[in-house]
Amino acid sequence: MDVVSFFAGCGGLDLGFEQAGFNVVWANELEPHCRATYIQNHPNTTFVLGDVCKLDPDSIPDCDGFIGGPPCQSWSVGGKQNGLGDKRGLLFLKYIELIKAKRPKFFVIENVKGMLDNKFKNVFDDFVNRLDGAGYDVQWTLLDAVNFCIPQNRERVFFVGFKKELNVTFSFPAPTCTEPITLERAIGDITEEPNFYSGRKTDKILSHNRPNHDVLTSKFGSFYYRGNRRRSWQQPSFTINATADFTPLHPSSPKMMYFGHENWNFQKNKVDDYRRLSVRECARIQTFPDTFIFQYQNIKEAYRMIGNAVPPRLAYEVARSIASALQGLDLSLTATKHLTPKASTPVLVGYYKSDRHKRLILKNKIYYVRSDGRSGSMFQKDCSTIPKYLLMHHKEIAELYELENEDPTLVDASFLQKLGFPTKGDTYLCFRLKEIKSKDSYDIKYQSRQYAPYFTTLEESIKNEFHD
Repeated sequence: MDVVSFFAGCGGLDLGFEQAGFNVVWANELEPHCRATYIQNHPNTTFVLGDVCKLDPDSIPDCDGFIGGPPCQSWSVGGKQNGLGDKRGLLFLKYIELIKAKRPKFFVIENVKGMLDNKFKNVFDDFVNRLDGAGYDVQWTLLDAVNFCIPQNRERVFFVGFKKELNVTFSFPAPTCTEPITLERAIGDITEEPNFYSGRKTDKILSHNRPNHDVLTSKFGSFYYRGNRRRSWQQPSFTINATADFTPLHPSSPKMMYFGHENWNFQKNKVDDYRRLSVRECARIQTFPDTFIFQYQNIKEAYRMIGNAVPPRLAYEVARSIASALQGLDLSLTATKHLTPKASTPVLVGYYKSDRHKRLILKNKIYYVRSDGRSGSMFQKDCSTIPKYLLMHHKEIAELYELENEDPTLVDASFLQKLGFPTKGDTYLCFRLKEIKSKDSYDIKYQSRQYAPYFTTLEESIKNEFHD
């Protein structure tokens, strides 16, 4: 089946459709810096550089499907959210006009979660109504890339429509993995030192065979410190966005310090150890293969291409679902091939000093461990394990609590003191409790005299069978 692509960028959505067996015969993109990369990696596609608003529908090849993601800045929570007040928001309407003019069998539209904001409800409903009025059965959903073996949390809205006369039964793809793909699995084998760029000119070039292993070294702006920008090796990445300055930190970077709402910073004695993810590492996290080579004069253009792209692996799953709907194929027998086996569930075993101490922990939903290298510290280096449960004990009492699936936060003593905790150390790692109700109906075992926190597994902690 032949498809044409709009707002093609470097071709992440297109690559996923190609991998699923579609022929991307024609693609349109406005930004000149995407041209060389697209042509190199999609040699069989006719690439048209230009403004989609100036396209004559007759210049677009006849095809089976339209695919594309209109620019998202007008809806993004990271932008001004001007919607149709931003001329980029109007591109969504232009795309609908072209669908109506060419009447392909199906279409795909991808955009950011911000479209679902209540402030855009009327606009959102209008888009759906326009597509329905153009003669299409329209479905939409919110997909998180992390559920499809993509090592990042990335929520995006997908619209899929089929011509009503086709009477197509369509279902969006079901998740293909049970546990997130970690950064360690995604980029852990990239051990070479990257090339460093401050912008257009090279600051440092290394001789290695890792294509696009280049890192932006420009200053971290004040906005960068409004949130945590670093996830550990044992987590999926934050969303890879299109703004190079805001690229997440490499997991080998030290933890950022938390001082309060939208108030994070680097550890003062480790400032030189922080670096952003490289272009190739971002591409890996977006599931571009290493054979996909990015061409650029300015490194910021590379980050922009990758951050704006639909992860090819997610595009592939959407494409397979469309092919299944059109051809009546049953993919249920092959859908499990991407499933990731579930590893032993890690548990943090920790001690609480008194009933008052326990009440403070439960009230604040925080369990903390000393992390300054002194007696009683859990580690002298950063925590590399993210536990799913906290086994909290005191004397003969032990209870199991579920924890948030996130990297523990590094804080100084003053933060905990403000919450009422008595502290004697300098820095602490904080684990957030997800549920207050304990899972204390199980026969729990632990080292009763082990006052220093330690890690174990759920299988080792629970004597009888545990069903998560």
